[in-house]
Amino acid sequence: MVSDVVSSEDMMVLDENSGYMGVSRLMLMENAGAAVARQLVSHLGQAAGKKVLVLCGPGNNGGDGLAAARHLACMGADVTVFLLAEPEKIRTVEARVNFEAVQNMRASIRLFTVDTVEKLLELANVFEEVDAVVDAVLGTGAKPGLPDLYKTAIKLSNTVNCTRLAVDLPTGLDTDTGEGETYFEPDIIVALHMKKPVHQKFVEKTVVEPIGMPPEASFLAGPGQLRLLLKKIGLGKLSSARLAYVFGEKGPVDYVRDFLTGLKGSTTFCNLNMLVDNPELRYAVASSRAVLLSPDVSPTSIKPFLPRSQPIILTAPTGFLTNPIYVLWSDKPMLQDFREKHRDYLKDVEELCRKLAAPVYVVGEVDMLSNGVKSLANWLGKPIKQSHFPYAAALVAWFVSSGADPLLSMASASYLLRSAELPLLENPKNLADYVHSSIERLA
Repeated sequence: MVSDVVSSEDMMVLDENSGYMGVSRLMLMENAGAAVARQLVSHLGQAAGKKVLVLCGPGNNGGDGLAAARHLACMGADVTVFLLAEPEKIRTVEARVNFEAVQNMRASIRLFTVDTVEKLLELANVFEEVDAVVDAVLGTGAKPGLPDLYKTAIKLSNTVNCTRLAVDLPTGLDTDTGEGETYFEPDIIVALHMKKPVHQKFVEKTVVEPIGMPPEASFLAGPGQLRLLLKKIGLGKLSSARLAYVFGEKGPVDYVRDFLTGLKGSTTFCNLNMLVDNPELRYAVASSRAVLLSPDVSPTSIKPFLPRSQPIILTAPTGFLTNPIYVLWSDKPMLQDFREKHRDYLKDVEELCRKLAAPVYVVGEVDMLSNGVKSLANWLGKPIKQSHFPYAAALVAWFVSSGADPLLSMASASYLLRSAELPLLENPKNLADYVHSSIERLA
């Protein structure tokens, strides 16, 4: 379930899911700052009398550095902080909280706003006087390439004879590939929570520090997967979703029809018998990006109308389609012994996924889902009632018809439906509005 190395995307998911579980980013930042301070003091031998320069960017990595600066000052170090941005450009609430705390510590920390290369060069002598430089400029979410201000700060750091510590990863290197031209050259890297791929280049210099992320965040189907889904496809793709909902003689489920009508994009509602006589409907179904199939429609009967092998979302197992996604109902009790058996449950859903040769989302007391490579669970919020179960298939189908990955689509559907209050599930239009507002909040 948990790899020894975590990618930048997976780290973003873990961070978001941790917050959903009640471990806030501010708590994680506090723990990260304390861990960095402990490691640096251990490396220096003591804090008292040691001059430390902390380079901080405007993001959460900079927030970690600001928290570390505060802890170092409390331990007796002589601390100087360079904020390499205007304070107004600090990007997160958590980083701002730590900036304001450092700003108030006027007797124990020297704080400089260094937002231009010229200002940095005026303070270049500070680099010559310190026992250690802490790099907290850019973290795992950074893109390749450095602005001149950051490049200059890194070059000045690399030329002085002192201890160089990088918070999570050296600024200037890509988290996932380790590539980069100008980068901070560390003596020690404090990897937060887990190692990232870049740390393979610095095996002997990397120390992993836990920061309080719950182990469950690694296999929770939560808001982290929804945030990643939105990052991968973009908010605009959801507005261009193209879905076909094909039903039989019983007709559509009314609240599913109303729910899909309330979601962005376009949904073609089609009785199977109408496909034979209506060429416009045939074209709409054939050109859709995903098909939601009613339980009373045989998969074999729809197959001749799908020339492109679109993903088909089904609520019962079948072996007749080339690109199925299964959303299945289970009334198996799991929550009471979830602590002891959660690993077995994850293995079970992964095995079911491999047996059916398709992604699987089992809706129940605990939602279980898998793509055969990775398996997730959701025990938070409120379980979906069987009467509302068709919403799950509909929401997965809508995400997939936007071009989203099936596992992310299933996890996002599980999070959204289990976090919705019962009155929303009783009103399909309000539920659609809730889905959109939740998406916009995370986008």
